[in-house]
Amino acid sequence: MTHADMTPPAGREAFARRVLHERARIMAARGQGQADGTAGRPLVMLDLAGQACGVDLHAVLRVTDPVWSDMPRRPDCPPGVRGVHGYQGDLYTVFDLSILLGGAPLEQPGVMLLLRSVSSIPLGRIALLASAALGTAEIAGTPTPLTPSGFPQASLPDGRSLTVIDPARLFSSRYVGV
Repeated sequence: MTHADMTPPAGREAFARRVLHERARIMAARGQGQADGTAGRPLVMLDLAGQACGVDLHAVLRVTDPVWSDMPRRPDCPPGVRGVHGYQGDLYTVFDLSILLGGAPLEQPGVMLLLRSVSSIPLGRIALLASAALGTAEIAGTPTPLTPSGFPQASLPDGRSLTVIDPARLFSSRYVGV
């Protein structure tokens, strides 16, 4: 592999810078609330084979190109495991988010999210594959109506709706059997 093959396209690099800038802005505004007094919830918006999803921005450590090493399938592996990824001395289990939400496997994932380690998730370090990252958005409050899969829907200011993914809920025993 040449150095040119390892260099991310300028668009993805610009996207990563924008996400980091938006995260810094959101973190700086923490505790200030919105103008109407309701707390906002920042999300990283994802495209998942045409379905719009959002993952809490505070749960995301890094947004990167989808790079992982395949591993032999073990019978006790949760559904959707695609392999492993090493990052800064830690090993992440890479999951196909589409499979976890009951969809078909992604043929060409376009983005990988490394999630922050959460003690309530028994699997340790986790990465999620999606079709594309679409930026960040802030939703007001916590969405309440649930989809049949049990994940809440949120409305964006422009009228679009998206499924809000809570990593702790996603990896509960009800969904992946761990």
